[in-house]
Amino acid sequence: MQERSKPFSIFSTRTLPDAFSEKLTRSGLRLRQKDFIKVNYTFNSESFATQINNPNTQARVFTSKNAVYSLQKLLEEEALEFDKKKNFTVGVKATEMLSELGIETSARATHALALAQIIARNPDVEAVDYFCGNKALDDLPEYLESKGVAVHKEEVYQTELVMHEVETATIDGIIFLSPTAVFSFFKKNKLNPNVPCFCIGATTSEAIHLRCDNVRIPSNEPVLESVVNKVIEYFEKREAVK
Repeated sequence: MQERSKPFSIFSTRTLPDAFSEKLTRSGLRLRQKDFIKVNYTFNSESFATQINNPNTQARVFTSKNAVYSLQKLLEEEALEFDKKKNFTVGVKATEMLSELGIETSARATHALALAQIIARNPDVEAVDYFCGNKALDDLPEYLESKGVAVHKEEVYQTELVMHEVETATIDGIIFLSPTAVFSFFKKNKLNPNVPCFCIGATTSEAIHLRCDNVRIPSNEPVLESVVNKVIEYFEKREAVK
């Protein structure tokens, strides 16, 4: 990307790992970032361990990597052998993390509702354990229950809103990586209508749509690297037509 006297300013609603923040700045973008959510990995160890191998369900469901982080913490507390059953996930990262724990995924989707539709097509799955956070949306359990699949929700982490007021007038693009971060940001902030919103998945995109009419630009894959690449690609094209 060519040098510019006033680089495009990107705001991220989550502090990015150094490798990705450096990738954005090396491309000529100016990055500001704040964490709009805080995740606490606390859970009932006895209940969590019981539900992981619940004999009354045929599948486990993980729709975020945070739930898998909590499973990792549980395994640090006690050794568990995983009973054989189906496992369903959202996202590449959660799938990879489960594989590292010895849990292979039966099917993966890009968002929770798409995953629910896949699960409902499994005639041998009559009940599932859904490992989630306290802010989890109801789209997956509501869809499954409408199809006759019982859902046991096991809360294994908590998400807290951290509502900052930020100066938005100079923002040229904004990154959202979860619906909860969207809710938190718009509690105290508004965006200029011409600011594009880069989002990691369909659920996050829908959360943005409920709060503003700004253009939403989804990543090609529901992973952070894809979001960062989409930001760089977008502003390279913007710079080319200046």
